[in-house]
Amino acid sequence: MLSVTMRFSFANRLLGAALLLESASSILCAREWKDITGRKLEGELLGFEKDSVVVLLPNKQRVFLPVEKLCPADQAWTHEWAKDKSPAQRLPMPRWPETVQQPEIKLTNGTRKEGGFIFNSPHYEFNCDAEVSVSVMNDFATVAEGTVRLLYSLPLQLGPLEGRIYNARICRSRATYERAGGPSGSAGVFITASMSGDGVLLVPFESLGIEQFLGKNTKSYDYRATVLIHEMAHQVTAELLQLMPKWVAEGLAEYAGNMTYRNGVFYLGPRDRVQALRLRLDFYDKLTREQGTRVMASPSTNPSKISDSGTPAARLPESWIMRPSALIKTSESAWATNVGGRASMIQLHRMYLSSMFLMHYFLHIADNGEARRIRLYFEGMAQDAAWFRSMGKNGSPPPDYITRKTSLEDIRDHYLKVLVTPDQLEALDADFRSKYIALGFRIPEWK
Repeated sequence: MLSVTMRFSFANRLLGAALLLESASSILCAREWKDITGRKLEGELLGFEKDSVVVLLPNKQRVFLPVEKLCPADQAWTHEWAKDKSPAQRLPMPRWPETVQQPEIKLTNGTRKEGGFIFNSPHYEFNCDAEVSVSVMNDFATVAEGTVRLLYSLPLQLGPLEGRIYNARICRSRATYERAGGPSGSAGVFITASMSGDGVLLVPFESLGIEQFLGKNTKSYDYRATVLIHEMAHQVTAELLQLMPKWVAEGLAEYAGNMTYRNGVFYLGPRDRVQALRLRLDFYDKLTREQGTRVMASPSTNPSKISDSGTPAARLPESWIMRPSALIKTSESAWATNVGGRASMIQLHRMYLSSMFLMHYFLHIADNGEARRIRLYFEGMAQDAAWFRSMGKNGSPPPDYITRKTSLEDIRDHYLKVLVTPDQLEALDADFRSKYIALGFRIPEWK
């Protein structure tokens, strides 16, 4: 057995290799390109994306050249290059930012209106039940715009951002939160009633660590933006939410919410990402080691001590990471946060944690770290989302399979096959476990 020191040394070497892979360009062919007007440029073909060839210029800038605007000879050349390659093989290497930085947004005041307190950032309108301090306004606004930047920095095709204003309601009390529609037992929620992507984000003060001090609602020592980032990730991807299974939606939100964030900066380097996963898993493994009598709250909050009621407590699991195939097969109803009971809450925590690990796997580990399947998956949903969003009034009609299906579950399953098919689940389980063990994670054999 490898010692702890040797095991983590090996994991660090793997991370170093991943860093080199992510910073390297997938250079396929350097050539001269000419469009139908005769304009020319020199560049290296990286791949195909969105009906365009992606070309790397000598200054290392990427440009998109629509195939239809290339000269006939270049169109023929690109079609010849692509004809024996699958859609995934045609994609260029993704660009992964080491950091995503949002300059601090500085607001001076908000507006009191109808018993509430309103303030704005470029893409968000915040409606609070009570006035908050300037520091809270600035932090909420910076977090909101930083989260938008984070999600649009990922190599995933999302809905159009131009002109979008998202609505967030921050509730002073849990009672107000639940009256507004927040589910009992949840730390926050994004509520939408249609595929339009419109809706409202609800988060109570207590989930963020906002407390009253000297007559002002301000940040406490326990202040954390994790829940806000998580729910904002749902809101920014709202046009696709109805087309995703729960583990994809929650996995992306947990990924965003748990990446290291400090003062407007998300840290996304290979070591930063793995460290964020490790800290989250270590938190749960510590609970199992202590194995005290505890009650599990919603996945965004910490467990607390429970009074001695004499009721036998459900045991905490040896492994908090679920088998991917089991997570993928989990029903939508199992994700409800208002189902009582310790065992249900333990399983809910496992599902949220496992979804984050599986999303990280598809983004950064699968396909040799090139995220090819997850990119095609989001591209397929985004292409059909315009039609769904407008209830068939805008965008191209979706493929016939959608009009023949009778449930959203069938439609979700169709898109999901781009990521993994039923006959690939066993191989997915094995690869997922082996890759994370190689990175230094302890994942016991699944039973």
